[in-house]
Amino acid sequence: MAWVLLAGLLCAGAVAVTLLSFDGGVAPIASPFAQALDWQPALGLRETWRLWTGAWVHWSVAHLLVNAAGAAVVAFVGWRARLPAAAAAAWFAAWPLTQAFMAAAGAERLAVLMPHYGGLSGVLHAGAIVLGLSLAWPPERARAPARTRMTPSTADTGFSATHAPAIEPSRLTEGPWAMTEMGAVTALPVSTLDPPPGEPAIGDGTSGARWIGVAIVLGTVVKVAMESPWQLTPHASAALGIAVAPVAHACGIGAGILAWAGARAVGGWRR
Repeated sequence: MAWVLLAGLLCAGAVAVTLLSFDGGVAPIASPFAQALDWQPALGLRETWRLWTGAWVHWSVAHLLVNAAGAAVVAFVGWRARLPAAAAAAWFAAWPLTQAFMAAAGAERLAVLMPHYGGLSGVLHAGAIVLGLSLAWPPERARAPARTRMTPSTADTGFSATHAPAIEPSRLTEGPWAMTEMGAVTALPVSTLDPPPGEPAIGDGTSGARWIGVAIVLGTVVKVAMESPWQLTPHASAALGIAVAPVAHACGIGAGILAWAGARAVGGWRR
């Protein structure tokens, strides 16, 4: 659930900041509240809270709705895949890293081309990469310890299973208790590795799940490459009423890869 909770935090913060940015009918781009939270390339890595809060700032309602829909999809697939908490930690780390990568990509030029940046799109691309990599290279499943359980014959009748060829005739008259060890129930050790209850998850390491992860990663990379993010120039979008920043999408991919690799290297990448 950590993955879903993080997606909820991203969406809840975005909705709250957007509502407060429209206070008094002022557009977010001119709102002092939004400008106190958005990420500004001219500031670089100064005022570090902007590395987090910038993702919550949206410049139009359409901008917010599209990003919220994307967050819902990423959250649902991650929940269905039962991603470990380490994957959510990687996505959380990629959140500020996305803006930090943009500062490293060219803060001075971005300050001219894009004085203000806001939105979840960069962080969502990071989440999609973490999701795809987690499916393509899933965590190892921890082995369950061997357990001792009763065999059906023992549980139903109270007698231990035996392969003895015969019972002494002299003991047949002693009744059923003569066929047990002083009436005690003897359990037979059985080493088991029972599957977890419920239906299989997407991310259980099956070949289908791995191919889904590979498709997510490749699809995200190809989509961003077609946007020419290396040009750093935002692309105007009439549908969203904003200028889309492909460089943020590319930086989200880089942040997602780095954060996922870090989480896997540090440890805790087990179910």
